[in-house]
Amino acid sequence: MTAQTKKWLRFWAVFAFWLVGDLWSKHWADVSLATPRHPLPVIITEAEATKPLGQILTDRFGFTETELPGVLLRMQKLQPAASWAASDTPFAEGSPAGRARSMWVFWRDDRTLPPRRFDLSDGTLTREWLGLAHPDKDPAAIKALQTEALATITFGDWFHEVFRKLDSDDVAALFADKRVHPMAPAEAAMTPQSPVAVGETYLVLERQIDVMGDWFKFTYAENPGAAFGFLKGLSADARYWVFFILTLIAFIVIGSIVAKLPAQSWLVLTCFAGILAGAAGNFIDRLRYNYVIDFIDMDLGFMHWPTYNVADIAIAVSVVLLLIDLTFNKQSVLAQKKPESKAQATDAAKAKG
Repeated sequence: MTAQTKKWLRFWAVFAFWLVGDLWSKHWADVSLATPRHPLPVIITEAEATKPLGQILTDRFGFTETELPGVLLRMQKLQPAASWAASDTPFAEGSPAGRARSMWVFWRDDRTLPPRRFDLSDGTLTREWLGLAHPDKDPAAIKALQTEALATITFGDWFHEVFRKLDSDDVAALFADKRVHPMAPAEAAMTPQSPVAVGETYLVLERQIDVMGDWFKFTYAENPGAAFGFLKGLSADARYWVFFILTLIAFIVIGSIVAKLPAQSWLVLTCFAGILAGAAGNFIDRLRYNYVIDFIDMDLGFMHWPTYNVADIAIAVSVVLLLIDLTFNKQSVLAQKKPESKAQATDAAKAKG
């Protein structure tokens, strides 16, 4: 095996280590951590139907007796699927959605994966904006303008607008497969002794894991931007193309640099592999979800560090090591000057002579 072959094997091994670790940890966060907009579904199996709800939650998630009351207080029971269609207009007068204001959408094919919460708030917001834009009009006129502005918007249009990952075909499939559920009105709080039935689905709306108290925990978060929320303000389409171009440039630039590095420069090779793996891991998330999953939450007391993930660690650690190598290692390949060509050496000699 040649030195160059060993170099590339080492590079791709480090790349795979970081990439697999990043994707696995994000999947773990996706199915293990919950927020009010990203709940964990609990589908009651036949074996669990004889147990009370509290025992099922303890068996699945390891909740303690002191945690259970708070968890149950914020849980919801999933209501039957809506009988709406993608072509229905949720904001028009007499909408099939009726008085529903929020819904749970299992936007992925697997119903064991967390659904996404959609809020039918556009009507209220539009009325407020129209009121601000036309302060001289009375409420009846404002409502007429609102009705006209929203009357033709369908579920297909609206779902795509609030979540770019879904196109018209995806929305049609959601309703056809009964994966859209109106959110239940406020109910009496569940108790650890609440009975369950086979096939019922309960939603855990809050779950985080404290690793070392308040200053280090795992909390689910979605980042539509880059590391630490960079470019978060851009539109979804603009972010996609910016990150696609940046990732492509990173692969080309780093690949060309690694190809020219000597085989013995293992530290620099390892760092470039980590940077490339981190960029690839976050970009894969953007392709799949249009956002990046973050879950490592650190509160240092004097500063609450932005939530991050393993890909961010790979990039940050690799960049710091490259800077250290460039600063303190006089033999670093990054600090070595490019050898002079024969013509340049001849010209330099003439200039001296």
